[in-house]
Amino acid sequence: MSKILNGIMLKKKKKIQHYSAVIGLMFGVGFLPNAANASDQDLTYLEEMGKRLFFEKISLSRNMSCSTCHTAGTGGTNGDSDTNLGQVAVTGSDGVMVGNLKPPTNKYAQFLNEVGDPEGLKLFDVACPGFAPAPCGGAFWNGRAEGDLIETVHNIDVFAGLNSKYESMYKKYLGPVADQAHASPFINPLEQAKDDKFKVCTQVRGTTWGRQLYQYAWGEHLYCSYRQVDEIFARFAVALSAWQMSSDNNRFDSKRDIALKHDEDGLFDLDGFTEQENDGHDLFYGQARCFFCHQSGNDQGVGKFERYTNDFYFNIGVPRNHEIPNDPEPDLGLFATTSQNNHRGEHKVPTLRNVDKRPYPSFVKAYTHNGWFKSLEQIVHFYNTATVKATCSNEYITAEQAIAENCWPAPEVNENLAGFAVGNLRLSADDEAALVAYLKTLTDTTSVEPPSVYLPYTYDKSRLDHNDEESYEQEAPIYNYRESIRSRYMR
Repeated sequence: MSKILNGIMLKKKKKIQHYSAVIGLMFGVGFLPNAANASDQDLTYLEEMGKRLFFEKISLSRNMSCSTCHTAGTGGTNGDSDTNLGQVAVTGSDGVMVGNLKPPTNKYAQFLNEVGDPEGLKLFDVACPGFAPAPCGGAFWNGRAEGDLIETVHNIDVFAGLNSKYESMYKKYLGPVADQAHASPFINPLEQAKDDKFKVCTQVRGTTWGRQLYQYAWGEHLYCSYRQVDEIFARFAVALSAWQMSSDNNRFDSKRDIALKHDEDGLFDLDGFTEQENDGHDLFYGQARCFFCHQSGNDQGVGKFERYTNDFYFNIGVPRNHEIPNDPEPDLGLFATTSQNNHRGEHKVPTLRNVDKRPYPSFVKAYTHNGWFKSLEQIVHFYNTATVKATCSNEYITAEQAIAENCWPAPEVNENLAGFAVGNLRLSADDEAALVAYLKTLTDTTSVEPPSVYLPYTYDKSRLDHNDEESYEQEAPIYNYRESIRSRYMR
């Protein structure tokens, strides 16, 4: 992706005209309902490779990709309404195995700011500063993608044998998002279920794009050998991280973003909001206490790159979801990462961006780590009343039934509850409706498009550009497409 797509000021003016259609993805010029999507050639080679890895059906039965569980039209969460309404956890490529949690969004975890530096999610830290030292950072619901696993735990040198310039360009993509990709759905038997890293590599090598993009992005041929497969697999994870951190994936073009950009004084109440939406904002940062956990900047919601999460971990008392296949035991969340009893039941605070993004009005979204709630109205009502209603006698009850019976089931894990922000908020029905209205303004107005059919093309050194002048000095790798076609199925 170009520097502009990454929110970076181009130093070379001659490039600006080529990217005018996508300049608004980060700077706001294109913050319009019909903003253009980035074309594949607007991405850097590393980003394009990451995007194609994300959408390619690299799986046991060639029927599942990363985008299966992280659909653009739902804001990066599961795209099957029936699954969200019922079992929540997505069935894997083999058609039998299934996980036990709702897929988290792959958007707005990390992104590149206007000078090309990563912002957002930090490395996992068990004692982040706050009201009191507490865990934050890391990826997944339980934080197990801590951000330094590839290099320090798995002892993989991603840049081994490469020119040092690649480390200069790509090191910023190592972190929680790369760890999450490396974890990896490709070889997880509950997900895409490839047998091993070697078979992932050979499937990528057999695509029309894998060998050329790998060579253009990394400067060497993609050969799948067991001796090098750990480094290659880690480089796939870095590419996935690069695309997921790009402006193609993190658009910042919601109604809130557009209204804020065009507002006369850039402060709430926003001119482009309804009275109800503005009231919802005031409740969010006031009586409803949402901002305690759902803000990344202390700016009353006017920050350009506000992510609506502090990346901490809390137990809000979500009831157990017995509809998940095999009715698994309650998920202990952060405890699985730290083994500390005071972290039992705590799960990562998700971003609220795209919390209501859906492909059509009747599409069902699932909320919280186990997907027990099926609408924003339900979960907002839970936050408002969780500690003042009676406990339901039937723990197998649904959220809809619980609201009808004026009760809530017992928490899935009845320990370490975050009572400071959940429970007796004393909001009226109109207040709850206003909060929901405000949350809906955080929905992106455009969506990621899948990559187009890949056609080999001549090397363009500007597509290595990662806000690093050294990238312009890279020599073109030697790439022979005829040889590529002949050897696509050589392993």
